[in-house]
Amino acid sequence: MKRRIMSLVLAGAMTCGLFVGCGSSGSSSSSAGDYDSPEEAAQAAIQERKESGEYPTVVIGYMNFAGSPAGLDRISEKLSEITEEKLGVDVELMIMDAASYSQNMNLMLASGEQVDLFNAVSVGYMPCVNKGYTLDLEEDDLLQTYGQGILDTFTETEIDGCRVGGTLYGLPVKKDDAAGKFGISIAAQYLDGIGFDYESMYEDGEEIIYTDFDTIDDIFAQLHEKYPDKTVFYMDVSSVVSQCLPIDIPSDNFGVLLNPTESLVIEDLFSSDQYMELCQRMYKWNQAGYISPDAITETSATTVQVKAGSLMAYKTATKPGILQQETNLCGQPVVIFQTGPDFKGSNAYNTMPWCINQNTEDPVAAMQVLNLLYTDPEASTILCWGEEGVEWQETSDGHITYADGVDAENSEYFNNVNWEMPNQFIAKIWEGNDLDIWERMQEFNDSATTSKAMGFTFDNSAVSAEYTALTNVYTEYQAQLELGFIDPEKGIPELVERLNEAGLQEYMAAKQEALDEWAKENGVN
Repeated sequence: MKRRIMSLVLAGAMTCGLFVGCGSSGSSSSSAGDYDSPEEAAQAAIQERKESGEYPTVVIGYMNFAGSPAGLDRISEKLSEITEEKLGVDVELMIMDAASYSQNMNLMLASGEQVDLFNAVSVGYMPCVNKGYTLDLEEDDLLQTYGQGILDTFTETEIDGCRVGGTLYGLPVKKDDAAGKFGISIAAQYLDGIGFDYESMYEDGEEIIYTDFDTIDDIFAQLHEKYPDKTVFYMDVSSVVSQCLPIDIPSDNFGVLLNPTESLVIEDLFSSDQYMELCQRMYKWNQAGYISPDAITETSATTVQVKAGSLMAYKTATKPGILQQETNLCGQPVVIFQTGPDFKGSNAYNTMPWCINQNTEDPVAAMQVLNLLYTDPEASTILCWGEEGVEWQETSDGHITYADGVDAENSEYFNNVNWEMPNQFIAKIWEGNDLDIWERMQEFNDSATTSKAMGFTFDNSAVSAEYTALTNVYTEYQAQLELGFIDPEKGIPELVERLNEAGLQEYMAAKQEALDEWAKENGVN
């Protein structure tokens, strides 16, 4: 399949009046209202496309940590074999590197380059909604008619977690909704190198070692002394707060719930003890030499750095199956420590929703493809793991593993973001994970400490100017403070003053008002 990615320079210059949509054969002409049931309407749309002989192409955009894989076109064609047979539709996968995904996807959505389905991770769900990039998925009963399988996959609460002002613009991902806070992954070879006895720290068959920062400080000191030429620790600055602190962050950092299991009071994150302690810890590690001087400008994924031998430890959100996931990504055994609780915040369902482009030419075809990816095990396995016999093969015990002669280094499609896929729960399970991994994941989601504001999304369109001003200020300080490059005792007061000047209190008041209204409507107190 030929890629239709235009020059980003041209994309930035194009106007929004140039929108195009999925495929060149136009949208389905029949209306859902012409049929007695959603099933009849769905089958009629498929039959109409097949009879026309002109299958539309639905372009699916998402990111991973290694960029566009060598086998991308082949996997698109393999997936199209299924969608052609079952839907009368072709698909084209468009995968971008995580470092450039947000910028590229924004340019594509603004300029009109074709992308029909996209994941809003890193692009930002609320920014996409506010910019008009996302389709109302219930307009003309689109989801109810052509996405019945999606509705069967999730609870009403999970679906409602993606509503903005009552309108559904995205759909949740079947993944770990909770997260173990401040998890740290360390390549086992380096722990072995300093003689650290981690094996004795595992309890009750756990794959994660639960510990405290005194232990982590001791490990880091020994690693730095033993391997002075390697970076001890690195974390992506965009997730420092969200994956380290057990607080609830409704939609953005400008007004949070510091005690989310007990209170619905919006408070200032940046003036809190929690934020100061986090930044102090990072400052301590930075001053000790554990963090690379180039951390702010680093664009390579943590697991890529570990695989290259330049990094020993990194932050990760923990969950069932995390040990095998990170071992696969790093290409070597890792040991995972966790210092915080398991927690599920209000944005558990809308951090990376799948959306349909507002300007897609054929919303019905796009929704039917999305529905297939949520419900068809074969399609989900291809999207997650690639082609059988090429990327992977089945084992005698029901798992899958690399195909003969294939490994993480030479695989042409080894997806490292299955948590971003619509429904990894129905895909085949990679060896090293228990076959009941998804039952365990659901139990993990259900048992985690949960915010009282679960499902609340802040529509900040009325204070969008304040949001822009606050974001600009925060961006000046975020990496410097949260990666430990400036003393938080000096930097945080400056940040707080600047944020208040930019309208932080007004923004927080608007968020509090919206949360209070949501709580009243949903009977939460």
